[in-house]
Amino acid sequence: MSKKIMLALCIHSHQPVGNYASVFEQGARECYLPFLRLLQEYPDIRATLHYSGPLFEWFDQNSPEFFELLTMLVERSQVELMGGGFYEPILPVIPERDVQKQIEYTEKYMKNRFGVVPSGMWCTERIWDPSLPKKINSGAKVEYTLLDDSHFLSAGLMPNDVHGYYITEREGYALKVFPIDMHLRYLIPFKEPNEIIDYILHLKARGVKVITYGDDGEKFGMWPGTFKWVIEQGWLRRFFDAMLKASNEIEIVPLSYALERYPPNGHVYLPTATYQEMMEWSLLAPQGRYYEEIVKKAKTEHDWDRKRAFLRGGMWDNFLSKYRESNLMHKKMLKVSSLVQTYGQGSDDAMKHLLMGQCNCAYWHGLFGGIYIGALRHAIYENLLKAEQIIDENRMGDCPWIVEQVDHDVDGYEEVLISGKILNCYISPQDNASVFGLEYKPKYYSLSNILMRNPEIYHKDVLNPQAHKKKKSDEEPLSIHDIAHETPEEFKELLVYDTYRKNSFITHYLEAPESVEKILKENRIGTSLTAHLPFQLVSSVDNEDSVSLTFTGTQGTLEISKTYRYDPLGSITLSQLISPLSDNTWIVIEWNIFTLTGERPLVDTQTMENDRGVYRAHCVEIKDSSSGLTVAIESGSYWVVCIVPIECVSQCEDGFEKTFQGWSVYFMQQCQKNVPDVTLKVF
Repeated sequence: MSKKIMLALCIHSHQPVGNYASVFEQGARECYLPFLRLLQEYPDIRATLHYSGPLFEWFDQNSPEFFELLTMLVERSQVELMGGGFYEPILPVIPERDVQKQIEYTEKYMKNRFGVVPSGMWCTERIWDPSLPKKINSGAKVEYTLLDDSHFLSAGLMPNDVHGYYITEREGYALKVFPIDMHLRYLIPFKEPNEIIDYILHLKARGVKVITYGDDGEKFGMWPGTFKWVIEQGWLRRFFDAMLKASNEIEIVPLSYALERYPPNGHVYLPTATYQEMMEWSLLAPQGRYYEEIVKKAKTEHDWDRKRAFLRGGMWDNFLSKYRESNLMHKKMLKVSSLVQTYGQGSDDAMKHLLMGQCNCAYWHGLFGGIYIGALRHAIYENLLKAEQIIDENRMGDCPWIVEQVDHDVDGYEEVLISGKILNCYISPQDNASVFGLEYKPKYYSLSNILMRNPEIYHKDVLNPQAHKKKKSDEEPLSIHDIAHETPEEFKELLVYDTYRKNSFITHYLEAPESVEKILKENRIGTSLTAHLPFQLVSSVDNEDSVSLTFTGTQGTLEISKTYRYDPLGSITLSQLISPLSDNTWIVIEWNIFTLTGERPLVDTQTMENDRGVYRAHCVEIKDSSSGLTVAIESGSYWVVCIVPIECVSQCEDGFEKTFQGWSVYFMQQCQKNVPDVTLKVF
């Protein structure tokens, strides 16, 4: 055996489906291509590289140089390519059949493009579930992956034992697993090479034979300050030079090379886990802030390396309850997966769009925008709706609509799902009999794809931006986890949180008028007596050209009947019977509509002059000109109309940002005898 310590080096690079072209272009210019260009100058520096499918597809269309460089590095055995789910899905939360398709897509792509079949797999976001060895290997053959050392510590290993690699299994399906050294993740590329080498040699002196580094390729040019530091100021070249200089003691190798040279350390059975930061981000704000303080204190103590095994935070699945929108996307994905399985056999296009709709980034939020980026959520729905439309002919035949009663979002209550070839309308009786899903298939557009305003762990730093500042060295950039940012005063005013689900066709019953100034500022109805009123479906009537569904809700002496008339050509009309009505009764009907462009709505054909306003009107049009889409909300009567942008404050790599999520539209009227009908049309 070699007396050298092996640094098993793995660099993972990814951009999500639907990300902006400018981000791909910046990545190619400042990160991905500079890294490969320099790597080719150092043939003795060997590594494992992983690129996700969206990156491969972008480079296919935009950069022949990328493939020229990567092919040359692969052919001279300097680079080992790693596989994984092609569109970077969270493997534990998608169906097993889709896991195997995702891995199969990657294998086919690499075999066709590079003539290799990968033996290793990048586990998206290093999110692990004990079922994965079987889920992965029941349809494909994956030899190894790498996960964070926190997984191994949580399994009961001592910090000194977390190196080399181990074998885990489920039902006899085995998988070799490398532990990623967390300290090394924070050293590379933020510290000078000599400090990194000192740390590796310290491990060597302790008897460690293989130490693993695995992290984002974007740290080498795309994270704040890293292009200047890593590329322009030459950190990457200094790192390669220093490693070659220390080559009598340290050897940089691909992960498969380490597998060939050393046996496993033994068996390990890893609990559900991901990297430590993710387990913090998945927590709800109150406990997340408490956890943050516990970890901060524990890091100052001498036994932090042992203690962190027991300070685990939450799990990735928490995002499905932390963000209702994530859960709705996830359950839509599962529904479409089932439909493709049943009706789309043989349709490669339907399968591809389904797999694209499983790209992970829009389903969660941490250090980067994630679910807060409307374009990423839109790309998920766009692809899921494309897959759904492809199989509609087999599924629906001559039926103009299908009505289902099912617990779609798995919350213990049945929803009513109306599916059509043009418009999908999903109604939640439990939530005011409001519409939580509104999808226009000709444009592959989810109009209900807004994001509610929720408290975040980091909102305390918006209110107190000095609280976490850390002194910055003149030379070395801070890790993105440690950078402090200035916060505009405006952001503090935006920290207003929703108190009811922001669906559409919400009926608010008020005993006094709501202040329009308050609505324009807070974007919510604070005095609603019915925002949380549950309803029941009492009738469903198929007409010649439409279907009508009636829901009733009662609260003491208050009775509300809501009848939706669904026209499969693209409209929904709401009629309501409400009792009692009096001189003091105000009815507010609320819609929350997503658009990608943020164009100001038209009120009675006139474009709004400001981003928010109050009008006397009977029609509001919300447009996405880039998609040729119009949503018209109209009534035969005039209403007091308030229109407010939905705005959130979220964390991103550059600090905090205000994100546009859509438009809230309120139709308000004092109703003594009846409530006028309202219609939503999409065209």
